Amino acid sequence: MKIETRLILISPDSEITPAQMKSKILSIISEDVAGTSAEVIVKETCYGALLEGEEKKVREIVREVRKMDKNGIFSKLRGFPLGDPRVCRATRRGGPRPGFHQLELEIELLPKVREALDNIE
Repeated sequence: MKIETRLILISPDSEITPAQMKSKILSIISEDVAGTSAEVIVKETCYGALLEGEEKKVREIVREVRKMDKNGIFSKLRGFPLGDPRVCRATRRGGPRPGFHQLELEIELLPKVREALDNIE
C-alpha cells in the first residue's frame, strides 16, 4: 500500500472555507462503508487542508472535495509526510517551512488559474 500526502488548496476568491472542506473530508471518510482499513489523516490549514493516507483513497477524496468548487480547489503532492521532523518548525527552531514561500506565491495565482479555467468552459 502506497501512502500519499497531498495539499488541497482553496483559491482565495472561493466561498469555500478550510473548515467546510475539512468537514466534507471527514464526512467522506465516515461514509466509507466499504470497510477499508486504510486510515486517512486530515489536517486543516489556513490555505485548505493536508491529507495523508492510502494513495487511491486520498485521490478519491480529492476528487469528491473538488466538486465543492470545481475551478477553485486544487491539489498537489507534498514532498514530506505529516509530522516529518525535517520540516517540523519545532525541530528546525522556528521560521517558515521549506517551500512555504513558493506555496504562498502559488496560492496568490489561483484566482487567475480559476479565471482561465472558467473561460475555457
